Amino acid sequence: MNIAHTLWVFDAITGLRDPRNKSLPDVLSILNADFLPNCVGPVLGRADTISSAVATRATGTTIAPGRFDAVVFLVKDAAQSFGPKVGGTGPGGADVLGQTFLGAAGGDLAEVYWDRCFSSREMAASIFHEAAHLKSGLGQSMHTQTVGAPHGGPGLRVLKANGASFSSPSSDDLDFYMAAIARPIMLRRTIP
Repeated sequence: MNIAHTLWVFDAITGLRDPRNKSLPDVLSILNADFLPNCVGPVLGRADTISSAVATRATGTTIAPGRFDAVVFLVKDAAQSFGPKVGGTGPGGADVLGQTFLGAAGGDLAEVYWDRCFSSREMAASIFHEAAHLKSGLGQSMHTQTVGAPHGGPGLRVLKANGASFSSPSSDDLDFYMAAIARPIMLRRTIP
């Protein structure tokens, strides 16, 4: 099956935004130049092919994502986390740049904290990381996944627990995300 994938970035920031070192247009540009184009092609071990993969900013209050898409919410900081609204908790530590709430009321939810990301590149990596949690349906166990084929596997970088410290994804990160894209999930269409 040919699959078109959109990574929706839902800007849910309220209050003033720190513009130093990052902007949402730059984040989307990085995702669309360095991350998602490398997720197009045949999915290893499956009959599926990712025909397109793009990141876009969600506009308005309601979106219409497809069943192979992902939605990541940007919030200003951890104090504005949607976790408590969906039955989860806030982030555990000051170094947590985002969080995904699997099994949340109303559907899984992924979020990234604007004020905790230093640069557009770090934010792009964090969005990709949380989208991978969302699409794969894996919590902490995602950080230690082994992909490995067909290239021998350099290992996960961006998808590790400290993944945002890497400026670009490894081929294993990309292979993992491609396989996750092919997993249909129910997505949130509005801000919780």
